[in-house]
Amino acid sequence: MVYLVFDIGGTALKYGLLSKDGTIIEKYSEVIPESYELLLVRMDQLCKAYQNLSGVAISSPGIFDYESGLLTTSSALEYLIGKPFLRDLSLRIQLPMSIENDGKCALLGEYWRGSAQGASIAAMFVIGTAVDGAILINGDIHRGAHKNGGELGYMLVQNTPEEQHYASLGGKIGFHGLLQYLNQKGYSIRNGLELFERAQEDQTVEKLYKEQLSYLVVTALNLQYSLDPEIIVVGGAVSQNPYFKRMLDETIEQVMARRANYMFPRLVIGKFGNDANLLGALYHFLKGGFLET
Repeated sequence: MVYLVFDIGGTALKYGLLSKDGTIIEKYSEVIPESYELLLVRMDQLCKAYQNLSGVAISSPGIFDYESGLLTTSSALEYLIGKPFLRDLSLRIQLPMSIENDGKCALLGEYWRGSAQGASIAAMFVIGTAVDGAILINGDIHRGAHKNGGELGYMLVQNTPEEQHYASLGGKIGFHGLLQYLNQKGYSIRNGLELFERAQEDQTVEKLYKEQLSYLVVTALNLQYSLDPEIIVVGGAVSQNPYFKRMLDETIEQVMARRANYMFPRLVIGKFGNDANLLGALYHFLKGGFLET
């Protein structure tokens, strides 16, 4: 059995053919279409290009509301918000389909085949342009009373009430906010690749980056004291960079050296990077998350 799996992002449409055991047979990436209608057309074209598909699984920004059938909340792809995405796709694609939030897919992928295997309670930070997150308890995604459970990038990490300023974790370590912060310090860094190159050459840049990473460590500590997960996974493409892992390990040591406390967050790097989204979307489908069309 072969499945076509999509990972919809703010700038790229990634997709691949996966077998039932999660093996990625082939995968591709292309620029995301410029409009909602063009996205529907492109996904329809890709589905028709493959024969004998057993289903279509989708990892998407935003939250899919099964009651209304709409994609809701904020998203890296604004034209999806408020749209009946799965319904509109089903008018074109006559296959069983599933959809799940991208951060939740990443954790499901790591739980199925990666770094969170066997964990009864796990959490995940997915670092990209912003920060996605997810929480999993006894194999099920924790969604919460208002479907906001696990949205870890929105957690407030720097509060200055007298200035009416409340900064989120995503604003601190997501690349959009991080590069803005560094460039306000007089640098001119365009993307994550340039950031890592500069940080390895310039100790001040590395120091500034570690200061921002400390917010991730503090948030992980807060998770340990509230949820107390067995493991906290750090994912996203950046997590696969060995230099990032070294900086994160050093930042953990620096933060914990200032704390006379036994609680040490178990932060680990995800096994699959961005491919975790593809695996998690398929896992969600196979666990019965699909809708018949």
